[in-house]
Amino acid sequence: MPRFFAEITHPPQAVIRGKDAHHIAGPLRKKEGDEIHIRDGARGHLARITSIRSGEIVLEILCHEDLTDRCSAHLHLAMCLVDFRDMEEAIRYATELGVAEIHPVIASRSNIRSVSEARFERWQAIVTEAVKQCERKTLPHLCRPEPLEAFIREVCRLWGERLVALKGAERSISDHRQPDVGVLIGPEGGFTPDEQAMILHEGFMPVSLGDTTLRAVTAAIAALSILGA
Repeated sequence: MPRFFAEITHPPQAVIRGKDAHHIAGPLRKKEGDEIHIRDGARGHLARITSIRSGEIVLEILCHEDLTDRCSAHLHLAMCLVDFRDMEEAIRYATELGVAEIHPVIASRSNIRSVSEARFERWQAIVTEAVKQCERKTLPHLCRPEPLEAFIREVCRLWGERLVALKGAERSISDHRQPDVGVLIGPEGGFTPDEQAMILHEGFMPVSLGDTTLRAVTAAIAALSILGA
């Protein structure tokens, strides 16, 4: 059962509106008197349904429930844009694995060159749904897509440690479990030689994810799983 986002109106009263309210009263068949798990930001609660109206569910908060994150590390994922279906999978899995920030990046060989506002809103909805399902405490920040050069030379400079997944790298990613670490995943066609030279020149540490070639989505999942272990 997911933990639904709710608005605390007049404690101990809370309200759920819109799509979630219809889902709870419809497919989930919840009724007045039933208990469900809710959250207000990073705070979790057990609540009882007191009334069900059209598009709105009113609840009484019964007790506080602690929420936790999957790992204590502050993880950043920068992923060059790939096909939209693959990007959606990567965003969902990264959220479940505890990532703190997701940076979509536009590289020379990226399959996708731009992202519409509707598409970006869909990605944000995927993040929210994944947080509801996995019950993590914090919400990851989904950044707007930006060109690789701007990302490399500006945005990621605040990361504690900067890694880039490159086939043939001598060091394994498992050697870099730092409290603040980020990894850059290239597009399906890989970085161009000029891009790779720029990335390394700007201080990224090349790391290996193994001897075989992984799809971008698989590489992102593997990297976050190792860094957050």
